[in-house]
Order: sequence, then structure tokens, then C-alpha cells
Amino acid sequence: MLRRYAPFLAVVVVAIVVIILVGRSGGGSSKKHSSAPVQTGPSTAPVVFSPANKSKVHWGPNCDTTRGTVAVPLTYAPPCVAPFTGNNGGATAPGVTKTTITIALYQGQPDVVQENFFKRSGSDTSLAAERETTEQYIKFFEAHYETYGRHVKLVPIKATGAADDEAAAKADAIKVATQIHAFASFGGPAETSAYADQLAAEGVMCLGPCMLASTNQFAQQRADRIWLTFPSVDQLTAHWEEFLLNELNNRDAKFSGDPTFHDKKRVFGVMRFDENFAGIDQAGAKFVKELKRKGVNIAADVPYPLDLSRSEEIARNAIAKFKHAKVTTVIFAGDPLMPSSLTKEATLQKFFPEWVLLGAAYTDTTLFGRTYDQRQWTHAFGVSSLPVHVPESADPLAQVLVWQSGEPPAAKTFRDVVQAPLIFFTGLHLAGPRLTDETFREGLFRYPSRATNPTEFHLSWGNHGIWPYTDYFGGDDTTLIWWNPNAYGTDEVENPGKGMWEYSNGGKRYLPGQWPTGEPNVFDPATSVTQFTTLPPGQRPPSYPSPASH
Repeated sequence: MLRRYAPFLAVVVVAIVVIILVGRSGGGSSKKHSSAPVQTGPSTAPVVFSPANKSKVHWGPNCDTTRGTVAVPLTYAPPCVAPFTGNNGGATAPGVTKTTITIALYQGQPDVVQENFFKRSGSDTSLAAERETTEQYIKFFEAHYETYGRHVKLVPIKATGAADDEAAAKADAIKVATQIHAFASFGGPAETSAYADQLAAEGVMCLGPCMLASTNQFAQQRADRIWLTFPSVDQLTAHWEEFLLNELNNRDAKFSGDPTFHDKKRVFGVMRFDENFAGIDQAGAKFVKELKRKGVNIAADVPYPLDLSRSEEIARNAIAKFKHAKVTTVIFAGDPLMPSSLTKEATLQKFFPEWVLLGAAYTDTTLFGRTYDQRQWTHAFGVSSLPVHVPESADPLAQVLVWQSGEPPAAKTFRDVVQAPLIFFTGLHLAGPRLTDETFREGLFRYPSRATNPTEFHLSWGNHGIWPYTDYFGGDDTTLIWWNPNAYGTDEVENPGKGMWEYSNGGKRYLPGQWPTGEPNVFDPATSVTQFTTLPPGQRPPSYPSPASH
């Protein structure tokens, strides 16, 4: 459903790659691994840059030995590895030969939600442009990252059904595995887990925007074969819970639009997206139950399905339920179209609560925020996983293509398109010459955890002390936002207008366990930022001579 909403991911990363064992067999969905990285031995693991071996290896022209990272203008650049020579093992996995790696490029059919988004944003919908942009990124990464003598053979596969068509998704996955013989798939249908699940059973990886969301359990049971972009549902709810307990619970509803609520302790109502795939419905129910157990006063819980034809009815019943339960504060974790009906209905019923947004499915974008009832959304704040927005002219993920070839990305949706190639080549670079799903996993686990940055996701995989388990998801951090109806600027796809999300505390991002305590610092323009037109000095990637100028 929301695969292309990522024109918003002002920096996203995470799209992950797919690599498979030699002699791949079926039953991948039941395959389990230990939490420790698989040791493949010194003959297959690459030599990775460290202060101890800095002067002992000839790192070659693609390495910045001052930083120890690949010499490209990206802060996501991985550590250098020793330049490859010798035998890469040839056909180490299905879809892999001595010289090629076959990758399927999933191209979905636009659905009602996407059409609505495209109409509002002016974003281009050309599958050809997205394929061209994918190829632009592949050329960039192959020129600078270590690929051990192989190059990507990209094979587009057009979806045979809608984003929620499970039967079509399974059939498309079987085609990717048995006819295309792909090593991995870039993307998949967002409204069903069937595509990624079937690929895993066939022994093929799915990377990046493969489905709307997933729980930890769903991904870990298919370890080495599903790598999604955003934090897992469980990881997001950990952030949400920490924010609610540290900053909102047992405090007055001082930010509501109804003055009679201002001196009353918060009474919460929850409105949450509820669909039965990848464990989302169970995770949502568990989240509400856990909040209640920890003393959060939740007077009404309203799970809802994605049914656009019933949105007004669903909104009308939800607002009536919240009013009856004397809710002062609505917690919303759902799709980006429902708030339009929900806020309109709240005004009709003369209900003006606080709106606490939990940043699900790009509801935390200025693009959609401008479409909600501003009398309501003036009182909206909450948690977002999206970094502070920067325009294409300053976004390193766009400008790296200009640096490489002199040409900008062909598709406006480049922030979505880049996800899978970025993660794929990161894992490949650090995997070593013998490419399998396990060596790829080990490669991603070698990627180091770094400091948080207001304009980027904090990316990590594996065990870095961030999560109390092995992490198969990319983004780790979140931030505090609030809606300013008077702010003027461009949205995530460069449309100018009034009304924008403000990022509190200069866009400071928090890893789990780092959320502050006390009243949330919201509705204060002096300490907030809407976007960066240029990257602040401390957040700029390193500079290198451009290959395009040669």
C-alpha cells in the first residue's frame, strides 16, 4: 500500500539484500538460526579496515584511510575491505555465478491509496523511471563498493495482482524463485506478507519495502531472508511506550483544543490499524495491554481495518466512542488517509482532544498533514521515525548520483528506490567473495553502529547493545514532532505550502532507552526545526573528487 510513500524518507536506508545458501532448499519459512553470526572462516570473510591493520594492507583508491570507510560522499559508507583478488567461488548460491548476481525488481500495481498520494504530491508514477533510478544506484555502488568480481543482473517483475492479493503475491514469488532464479528481490507488495513469506520458503531474500510492517518474531523465524526498512512493530512500540510513560502519563492534557481538558489528567483513547498479517494485529493488542498494565489510563481501544469505503463510518463511530469514554487524548497509529475523516468527524461532533501521533505509515509527513482538519491537527504531536527533511538539492542520496554521473535521479521517489540497493551493496561489500544468505547476514552484522543524526536514520543490524535480541531491521531511532499550522515551506516531495511538522529539540533523535522524562518540548518554534535547506556542517558527508568531472 505504502511502498512509494518513501519519497518522504528523507534519508532512508535499509533495503536489504538477499542471499542464499548453496543448494538452497524449500521450507525457508521454518528455518531458524542462532543469534550469533555464522562464522565462515578466514578464507571467506573479508579483511575489514581497522586501526590495527591500517598500514598493513594496500586498501586501494576506493578507500578513505583517514576515516576507514569507502571513499564516497555518504555518511552511510561502510568500512573499507581489502581489494579482492583470486577466486570468488563461482556459483555459491542460486542466482549467483562467477560474474553475476540476479536480482528481481518488484514493480507493484498502484492501488487507491497510492493513486490518492500521487494526485496530491505530483510525484511521478513511472515504473520505467523507478527502474532507471535503480540502475543508476547499481552503477554507483558497483563502481565503489567491493562486489568480488560480480555485477547485478536486474530483472523487473510486474505484479499480477493488487497490493493485498495474497494468491497473486505467492504466484509472483514462485516465479521469482523458479523462473527468474533470483538471488534476492528488491521490494514487494506492501499490504500482504505472502510475497516475502513465499520467497523465504523458496530460499530467496526480500529486501527493503517488501511489506508494510512486521514483528520481530515474523522476521526472525525467516532469518537471513527478510530484511525490512523500518524498525519492527515491536521496536516502534518500545519507543512509543517509552515516550508515553516518560512524558505524557499522569499529566494534564494541556495541549488539547478543549480548555476544559487542560487541568484534567490525561484519559487516552487508542485508534490503531489492525490487519492480520506479519503479526501486526497481535502486536497492537499486546501494546495496548502492556500500557494498561503499566498504569496508562486507556478508556477506549478502537482497532480498525483498511477499508476506504467505510472510513467516514469508522471515524464517526470512533469519535462517538472516545467522547462517551471521556477521552482527552487520542493516540493514533494508522494509515495516512484515516485522519482526514477522523479529524473532520471530531470537529462535527465538537470534540477537540490532544492528538498523539505514533508515526505509523507516513502519517508523520507534511504532505498528508496538510489534508487534515487544521482545527484539530493544531493540537497534534508525537513520535516519528522519519528524519528532518532536506530537499533533493541537498539530499546526499540524490546528490551522490550527480557526483557519480552528473545526472540526478530519474524518479522523484528516489528515497524509496535507493533503499534496497543501499542495503544490498552494504551487505555484499562486507560479506566476502563466497556469497550466501548467511555470509550476507554476517556482512550486515559487521556494519558498525554510529552516532545519531537529525537528518538520517540510525542503521544497524545484529547485536550492538541497542536491542536485547538480534536485530534484523534497519532503523533504530525516533524523534519528537509537533504540527505547526502556520509554518510555510516545502513538503517531502517539494510542494510549497502552509502547515508543517516541526522537529523538537533541533531534530534530536533517540535510541531506545534515551527518551527524556518530563513534559514534552512541543509547540515551541524557538527550539524546533521544520527542515534543513542545506545540511548543517556536522551532518555533511565527506567530500571527494567527482568521477563525473573526469
